[in-house]
Amino acid sequence: MKAERDVLVRAKNPWIVDLKYSFQDEKHLYLIMEFLPGGDLMTLLMRKDILSEDESRFYIAETILAIETVHNMNYIHRDLKPDNILLDKEGHVKLTDFGLCKHAEIRPQRMTEIKTSEFSHNFTQLKSVLDKRLGYKRSRQLAYSTVGTPDYIAPEVFG
Repeated sequence: MKAERDVLVRAKNPWIVDLKYSFQDEKHLYLIMEFLPGGDLMTLLMRKDILSEDESRFYIAETILAIETVHNMNYIHRDLKPDNILLDKEGHVKLTDFGLCKHAEIRPQRMTEIKTSEFSHNFTQLKSVLDKRLGYKRSRQLAYSTVGTPDYIAPEVFG
């Protein structure tokens, strides 16, 4: 809970749910957050069944921008799923539920052009090449710890 509160206090950006107040008693920490009348992405997906290509592109692009702001604060969300992607009154994305997030050293270095011909279909080789080319420095312990909702955990975390 403390990590979640810390992220929400630091964030103050349009991609992360706004923390209005926080207080605690002897047993509980209370977080009062902004009201987002658009609901969550999971409810939208269940209601619409299939999103159009334009809708999909819109929500994916905004989610990527939201994740980028979390990484720029040196945090890893670790529980990304449609239920934790909320929509404001205009339908824009906001991330929530940072209860499993971890602080990590995420320092992107200068990105060089990557040629697709360099990659084999082997996922391990692809990941290794991307790590080297993109220059991400991070704690391996944090990147590979198994947390989150099982249906949404990346397959390489189980491997």
